[in-house]
Amino acid sequence: MNHLPRWHARVAAATRGSGFLIDDRHVLTCAHVVGDRPAATVSFLALGRDHSVPGTVVYRGPWTPGAGEGDVAVVRLDELVGLEPARLAPLHAVEIFAEQKLAAFGFPSGYTGSGQISYFRADPHPRLAGRACQTTPVDDTGFVLREGYSGSAAYVCGTDEVIGMVISADRDGTSGSGVILPVDELHRQWPQLAERIPLGPFGPAPYRELRDILHDVHLPEAHALLLDVLAGHPAPPAPRRRLPSVLAVAEFLAVITTYTDEQVRDLVVGLLREVGKRVPERREALHGWTGQHGWGTDRTPAAVALADEPARQGWVVVRIAPTGGSRRLCHLTIWTATGPDGELDEPVLDEEVPRAKVRAAVERSLPGAYARLPLSCETIGVEFVLPRGLLGWEVDTWAGGLDVPLGWQGPVVVRDLEWFDSPAPHEIEKRARRLRDDPGTLDTMMRWLECSTPTLEPQKFQAWLWVNPPPVALGLAGPWAADQHIHRAVASGVPALLWRRAACDVHIEATTACAGTRFRAEMVERLRGLRGDDLPTQIRDLRAEAGLSDDPEHCGRDVTLLWDEPRRRPAALGFAE
Repeated sequence: MNHLPRWHARVAAATRGSGFLIDDRHVLTCAHVVGDRPAATVSFLALGRDHSVPGTVVYRGPWTPGAGEGDVAVVRLDELVGLEPARLAPLHAVEIFAEQKLAAFGFPSGYTGSGQISYFRADPHPRLAGRACQTTPVDDTGFVLREGYSGSAAYVCGTDEVIGMVISADRDGTSGSGVILPVDELHRQWPQLAERIPLGPFGPAPYRELRDILHDVHLPEAHALLLDVLAGHPAPPAPRRRLPSVLAVAEFLAVITTYTDEQVRDLVVGLLREVGKRVPERREALHGWTGQHGWGTDRTPAAVALADEPARQGWVVVRIAPTGGSRRLCHLTIWTATGPDGELDEPVLDEEVPRAKVRAAVERSLPGAYARLPLSCETIGVEFVLPRGLLGWEVDTWAGGLDVPLGWQGPVVVRDLEWFDSPAPHEIEKRARRLRDDPGTLDTMMRWLECSTPTLEPQKFQAWLWVNPPPVALGLAGPWAADQHIHRAVASGVPALLWRRAACDVHIEATTACAGTRFRAEMVERLRGLRGDDLPTQIRDLRAEAGLSDDPEHCGRDVTLLWDEPRRRPAALGFAE
C-alpha cells in the first residue's frame, strides 16, 4: 500500500465511516457517521485491526439528512493512543492547494478491514451548499471516492497536510466525484479547531494573532507582492489562481514552500513588511508580530535563540453557579487548561455542593487539578467564575494544597458567570482582544474612578462605560468600589476590573489623602511599565507583599482582580452534552 499517515481512523457509531486524529485525544468525523449516538468506537490500523478505543461524542454539528451544513462531529477518546495527530493546513488551504493532488483513506465496500486510498483534486470555486467543495477524481488510479469515505481527511500528497474532510461521495462509485468540507468550514463549525492549526513553522498562537491582524486586509496588488517576495528564489511556482486575500498569500508562503524554516520566516516577514508599508493602520501590529515570531527584520536568529522562552502558564478554572432547585446548593465545576487560550479539559469535578461547603470542596479538589497540569507549567493560576453578586468573595484567601492563601501561591482572578456561559460573548471578546493587543502599559491604559471622581447617576455611568473607546481596564476605588458600580462595569464587558474590597464609605475631596485615593495612586505606580497580560501576576506579587507588610492600607491587601479571558471557555456541545 502507498504511504499511509498513522492518524487515519475508522469510526463506528450510527454507521461505519472514517475519521482522523486532530490531537492526542480527539477524532474528527462526520455528524451523519455518529448520528444521534452519544458514543462511538474508534480504531486505527496503525495500532492493529483488533485494537479499538471507545469514545464520547462531545460535539455534533446541526446536520440534517440531505444537507452538508453542519456535518461535523468530534469524538473524545477514553484513552490516549500515542499516535501523532494530523497536521492541519491553514484556513485558505483549499485555494492554496487547488492544483495539488489530494488523497483520502476510507473504508469502502470490500475494504472495510484494510481501507483504501482514493486520489482526487478539489475545486475551491464555486462553493456548494454548506460551503463545501466538489472533488474531481485523478484518472491514474482505480479507486475513487464512494460510500465508506465519509469522515476521511482530504490531505495533500507528499506533505500530508489536511485541507478538509470528505462528507459525501457517489454511492455507486461510477462518477468518482465527492464533496469535502474545507478546513475553514470545519473551523467555523467547531472553533476549537483553531487551537490545533499551525502556520508552517509558526505555531497555532502566532497564526491566530496573524489572522486577527490580517483578516480584513485586502490589497489589489497582493499577488504582485507574492511574486516580488519569491523573486530570486527557486521553486515553488506561484499559484495559477490569484489568492483571495493578503492572509491567504502569507499562508501560501508559510506552507507551500520546501525551504528551511528560517527561509520561510524570512519570506513571510518580507511580505508583512511590504503590507505594513501599504496599510499604515496595521504597521505597528505587523511590526510587533514579526518582532516576536519572525527572523531577519526585528530580531536576528541569534537574538531569538538567546531570548528567554516565556514561562508556560497553567490555569485551573472553577465555576460556581446557583442551581435552579435550591438556594442552598451550588453547581461546582473545575477544569484545567494550559496556555493563555488552552481548551478546557474534562472536568476534575462536576457536582452539586451545599453553598456552605463550596470552599472546602474547592480546596480539597485543587491538588488533583494541579496534578493534571504538565510539569512544564511554571506558573498555575486559578480563575473563579462567579455570579455577579459573589464577585467580591475573598477567594484569594482560600487554600489549595499548601497552608497559605491561594492569592500568594499564584495568580487568582475572578470571572463573570454570565459572560462565561454566554453563547455570544462578542463584546467582551472584542474588548479583551483590544486589551491584549494594546501596545500601551497599564499605568496609561487603565482608567480609574476613585474618591475624587464625582459620582454619576446610574444611567450616566452606564453611558460612560460605552463612550468610544469603551474602557478595557478599569480601576475602582473609594465609593466607586460599591457593588452596583462593579456590576454595571462587568455587565458592559470590561475584561479587566480592579478594586479593593475595603472601600471608603463616603465621598472625600481630592485633597484628602483617604484610603481610596492612596490605593489608586500606589496601584498606578506599581503597574507602571507593565503590559496588560502582566496584571494577574503583578497582583499576586502585591498580595504576597501585603502579607509581609504591617501596613493595613497596603495596595495589595483585600484586592480583587476580575480578569475575564473569554478564550478560556468550555466548548459548545451538541446533543451529546
